[in-house]
Amino acid sequence: MAINRRDVLSASALLLAGPGFALRAAADGAAAPLVLCWNENPYGPSPAARRAAAAALADACRYPSDADLEGLTAALAAHEQVPPEYIVTGTGSGELLCALALVCAREGGEVIAAQPTYLELTDYARGCGAEVRFVPVDAELRHDLGAMAAAASPRTRGMYLCNPNNPTGTALPADALRQLIRALPPQVLPIVDEAYMDFATAPGVASVADLVRGERPVVVLRTFSKIHGMAGMRMGYAIAPPQLARSLRAARMTTPNLLAVRAARASLEDQEFLAATRSRILASRTRITTELARQRLRYAEPQGNFVFFDTGMPLATFTARMKARNILVGRLFPPFDSWCRLTIGTEPEVAAFLKALAASLSA
Repeated sequence: MAINRRDVLSASALLLAGPGFALRAAADGAAAPLVLCWNENPYGPSPAARRAAAAALADACRYPSDADLEGLTAALAAHEQVPPEYIVTGTGSGELLCALALVCAREGGEVIAAQPTYLELTDYARGCGAEVRFVPVDAELRHDLGAMAAAASPRTRGMYLCNPNNPTGTALPADALRQLIRALPPQVLPIVDEAYMDFATAPGVASVADLVRGERPVVVLRTFSKIHGMAGMRMGYAIAPPQLARSLRAARMTTPNLLAVRAARASLEDQEFLAATRSRILASRTRITTELARQRLRYAEPQGNFVFFDTGMPLATFTARMKARNILVGRLFPPFDSWCRLTIGTEPEVAAFLKALAASLSA
């Protein structure tokens, strides 16, 4: 079937229309809820990424070529300052977390993780037959590295370290992670998930990706779902020493789609847009924490594009009150049954949330 210019322009318009277009168009006049529960970046892909994806629609009948995949890998390697053989792309970093879970679960392996934390790796590891040992976060809602190190056993094959952590938003200094990683038994693979590192501002918090060139295996994961605003396109990557990278490639389930590959490469080059997006999200984060402090609501020190705070009431009550005001907020993360994880939206969305927050607290 021939594709004419109008078809391409119509598809391009959908991509360039901005976040929320499809939701608003499908609402049949009803006000769509504000979705502040999934840690998405409301500013969406950069203009360069949108143009690349729109242009790729004409080739969507094709699989990504070797040139596409190798080009993205080379661009990521240059960005991370490592040789290309250290880079493993995936259909979102979630696919790579599942692949790592599969690797760690072999022969009855065990995985250690904080509680609460992001559960994609741990849930998949359990499904693969691994035992998962959770270690509660400390009083500041940070990873308790001493307790996590003490939990390691001869069967432990992986330690998942989400830094900044999801859902708490807290982050550990790079030096603390380096010290832990050096002290772990050699059979324990440190898996450092840096999905939210681009939003970190606390002193000493930084990537530990340079450790992949060290003497012991370490893997660091990154994603295009957060700062790059491409959650719906599914693109992520791992940085790992070559031998581990080969094992991880073999454990992948799919290959990234063409639109995501080309959009990701374009997004890497659009640093001005990424910096502007970061600035807006950080400003809104401060606006939220300032109001939480004014309301005397406790919150964990946020280092991601979300804020984890104590609502002062059962979370089910708070979410119901917010839903009644057409705002969807985060789900329950046991054992924090009164705490809410709030995604940082656009400036108008943040304003709407703060207004609803005041009303919900006084209800």
